[in-house]
Amino acid sequence: MCMYGEYTDVQKREAIREAREEALQYSAAKKRAFDCIKSMSDDLPPYVTEWAKKQLPRYMFFVKIKRGSYEAFCECCGGRVHLNRAMSARKIECPACGAVVTLKDGVRNPNGTADYCACSYLERDGDAIVQRLFDTAKAVWFTGDSVATQYYFGEEQRDYRIGAQWFWFHPKCYGRNAGEWKYGPGRVHGQGWRAWRLQDRPIHTYPCNLRAVLRGTKYEYSALDIAAENNLVNPLFYFKHYDREPKLELLYKVGLYRAAAEITEYYGDDARRMMQAVRSLKDLGIGSRAEAAECAHMTVEQIVARKEIKTWNIGEEERATALEFVVRLNERSGTDFRYDFISRERMFRYFLTQHEDYRETKNFIADYTDYISECSLLGANVNDTAVKMPHSLKKAHDWATTERKVQEKQAYEGLVAAVYDSLHALTEWSDGKLCVIMPRSAREIVEEGIRQNHCVGRYVERVATGESVILFLRRVEEPEKSFYTVEIKKDMRRCHIVQVRGEHNASATDEVNAFCRKYTRWFNRRSLNGYDGDTIVVRYYKAVHKRDGRYLSGWDGKTEYHVGEWIEAETDGEPDRVAVKGLHVASLEFAMNYGKGWKDAAILEVETDIHDVIVPDAKDQVRTRRFRVVREVPREEIVKGAAEHAA
Repeated sequence: MCMYGEYTDVQKREAIREAREEALQYSAAKKRAFDCIKSMSDDLPPYVTEWAKKQLPRYMFFVKIKRGSYEAFCECCGGRVHLNRAMSARKIECPACGAVVTLKDGVRNPNGTADYCACSYLERDGDAIVQRLFDTAKAVWFTGDSVATQYYFGEEQRDYRIGAQWFWFHPKCYGRNAGEWKYGPGRVHGQGWRAWRLQDRPIHTYPCNLRAVLRGTKYEYSALDIAAENNLVNPLFYFKHYDREPKLELLYKVGLYRAAAEITEYYGDDARRMMQAVRSLKDLGIGSRAEAAECAHMTVEQIVARKEIKTWNIGEEERATALEFVVRLNERSGTDFRYDFISRERMFRYFLTQHEDYRETKNFIADYTDYISECSLLGANVNDTAVKMPHSLKKAHDWATTERKVQEKQAYEGLVAAVYDSLHALTEWSDGKLCVIMPRSAREIVEEGIRQNHCVGRYVERVATGESVILFLRRVEEPEKSFYTVEIKKDMRRCHIVQVRGEHNASATDEVNAFCRKYTRWFNRRSLNGYDGDTIVVRYYKAVHKRDGRYLSGWDGKTEYHVGEWIEAETDGEPDRVAVKGLHVASLEFAMNYGKGWKDAAILEVETDIHDVIVPDAKDQVRTRRFRVVREVPREEIVKGAAEHAA
């Protein structure tokens, strides 16, 4: 059984009868519209075409006689005038007739120029409104001693609106019945996503008969004349929006032309949402005609932002910057975006203190929101003034980003340190002016990438697994300041430089290239001092149970470890997981935390080859195929390490 009930036979017949009546009414209205369209003259009234011509720009062609002397020919009055200065595309008033004209170089534009615009002319048919849409085109060229002009008018669509019903017709362009009017919208120009009809273009509406056409209709007191003068709207589209948006008439009549256009646009959902709660101009922060005129060409978003900053205690010279700031903030995070720990006014005042580093508002907002996000993830107290408003946002942002990236790379710290211990003596060199140094930790590699604005921070894993060697090229007098970053292959017997990059991935200069040639010669001639390129030892730690002098695994309580002995196990080579096959070792901090609840806990220091290590998706725990127990870490050393970690 239907949950909404069942229709009776009488109700069904009544519904069918109403549907038939509606269909008959629609058919009658369509026939009336078609008869009206066919009976109309194919020619536009002369006063309409004369008006349409004035909607297109007028031109003045000039010819250079000598420097500072030009002979010009006006399209409007046909006169010949003398100009002291002339530049194409510049608008001036004709010295002869006073008309505003656009200058064109007659020599460089021998074929002249062409312009186009869409126009609308409204008529009445009883209680119906008829719109005639036509395009106006003009070709204008310079003949050598005068300006020639040719106009073209092409009617592409006739719209017929009676009540809520809307019918459109177009002339057939080709075939036996060319010129006859057919039901349907006007022809499509272009193709694909760029296709458009005349009704979708900005439309100039003939203004002189609007009041007469609208008299006696529901649109008699509408602001169509104001809309047509300021925003170039399709009149029938205006009627549709007028019915749906009750605030449209108010916005046009008080002069908020940009806002009115925005709430009728296809992509104006945000503007319409912001206008829903508006009941009067006071809700928009507008209290006088002067303020309305100030907001005439503002978007809805800008008007809402202006209302907010009116309450701020800032100087008049700062209000334009504040308006841009709030608009940018709303674009990024929405009009409802608020931080609990800082007001938007205080954030703007803080922005003013950071002008040295941030000339553009959007860059400041992007860095500030990223910085606060990183601080929250790091556990910092964002209510602390020193945290939420650091002395230098740029430095604080770089620090927070570095800390987050370093946390993500903690598993590689021991590996990078092991690579440094094994290779730094074989790679570091100086010629007295420039020097090559090797990073000691993953943090240094990450910081280098942030300072240099390139991707070396992503190379930590490659360095840790022995795939590449990263070196820092610095000036001897400024060893702490980033200069260039060098990547070489791991082969310590021959120098193979993979790439040399400066700030923002800048290519090497002649000075740097010369140094690299000298470095290569030194590298290939130096002594290896018994270096074994297949072995790089790395130290890790492991928490175990110490019972009766025996070291037992914390995992199964059975596996026993002996100082000086090697332990081996199978690994699956899968880096994306932690608790799988292999021997688990970690940093000292991780091992201490892992065994902190055991009464018989002991920490073993172990060593393994870098090539046996598998780094999973974890902060500071790794797996290895084998390791050798070096010693038990003394308790005083553990306490010292804990204190350093806490600090």
